[in-house]
Amino acid sequence: MKLSKPVLVDTGPILALYNSGDPAHQVCYDVFDALPFGKAYTCWPVVTEAMYMLRKQRSQQQDLFRAIISGDFSLLPLTEADLPEISSIFAKYHDQQLDLADVCLLHLANRESMDTVFTVDRRHFQLLQKADGSPLTLLPEQL
Repeated sequence: MKLSKPVLVDTGPILALYNSGDPAHQVCYDVFDALPFGKAYTCWPVVTEAMYMLRKQRSQQQDLFRAIISGDFSLLPLTEADLPEISSIFAKYHDQQLDLADVCLLHLANRESMDTVFTVDRRHFQLLQKADGSPLTLLPEQL
């Protein structure tokens, strides 16, 4: 499987990548391996969530920093101008208990005209739709 389109990366695949004992480790590793360099995008809320969850694994936190610095992941900026849309998404999906990282990824999918999200969180992301009503494409295809 080789991918060419840009992909938004959620917290789960990052955690699975750095934990060989995670049930999704191999499939997430394979998807990361299939992504062209410079086509994996994420945002600070995802990185913050991942860093918190890796708080007891300092070396893995450093590995994540190195991956960002080297360009394995590109950070898409979020500014105050993005807050009205982020707030609107929270309101629209108020009953889904989305976290900030999920909402920001959906917002970025709309803002950046991207439709693919790399996530192990099917429960939330399969329900989300872009502003135009189209569904997100989720990777990996099989979990």
